[in-house]
Amino acid sequence: MKTKCKTLKLSISISAISLIIFSVFFFLNNYYENIWYEYIYNISLGLFGSSFVVFLISITEYRVAKTQLLEKIWNESRNLNNQLYKIRPIYSNVDDKLLVDYINEWLFRQNEKDKILFGDKHEAYDKLYKYFLKIYKYETKEMSEKETKSYINSLIESERKKVLEDLEKIIDQYLNLNNYSFLEINNLLGDVQFFTGKKQYLKLHQDIYEPLRNMYNELKENVCYHFGLYRDGEANRPDVLLSILLEHQKKLFRIEKKNEGDCKWDIIYANFCNDMDDKIEEFRAKTIYHCNEEKVSHHPIEMHSL
Repeated sequence: MKTKCKTLKLSISISAISLIIFSVFFFLNNYYENIWYEYIYNISLGLFGSSFVVFLISITEYRVAKTQLLEKIWNESRNLNNQLYKIRPIYSNVDDKLLVDYINEWLFRQNEKDKILFGDKHEAYDKLYKYFLKIYKYETKEMSEKETKSYINSLIESERKKVLEDLEKIIDQYLNLNNYSFLEINNLLGDVQFFTGKKQYLKLHQDIYEPLRNMYNELKENVCYHFGLYRDGEANRPDVLLSILLEHQKKLFRIEKKNEGDCKWDIIYANFCNDMDDKIEEFRAKTIYHCNEEKVSHHPIEMHSL
């Protein structure tokens, strides 16, 4: 595309210059007959004709090259966005910090030796116990103290197991980003040059390329790196991984709370990917094909009752 654009601009420049030279020497020859004037305007006329033919050919070649290149960029952008769509959030209605602190305590209280080495801490467990006791107060209303404690402990254990199991699955979803290379879209963007100037290029760069590149690099460097160490056996702290995940998934997902009568829901949307879908569709419609945009529907990826 860049080569075709330069050829088109060059042919226009040569056509314009040769036409001006032809006009000047043609009129000069009419007033002051001179064989050199006639010689120059004949050469410039031939040059204009040749460059104009190149101009007509270049227009077609530029349009074809432009469409083909922008289609590839559109397709690569969709591929990366779809890869991000495959990542799922880890969800718990427990506060993030409390959840991480509790799992940290649990990791270092596996046996008596751990308790001696690291201390028998249970502050986070106590807070979590009170939290579950509060939200399940109606279920435990008729229970004895012993039954209540057993019931709440089972809820805490169930929540811990669910979170850690989900974490194991989600680790692999993030590591799948390693199978995608950003080199292709870098190379494609390097060949972009619009005949009309930099405005369309800057819009493409700012609306699509930069957000995808920044998100991809951030997840690769700050999330996938640590997950890779964990999978390779060089790290064994799921509480640290959970903390990293909970921090960065906020940039990918949005939780919307909804009340319907006595029912409360946490509805999760893939906010980043949805926004990118809208921008990619706008790019397809307005920049590539110059047509009306198709409406992109955004549906929740998960719903959790509270």
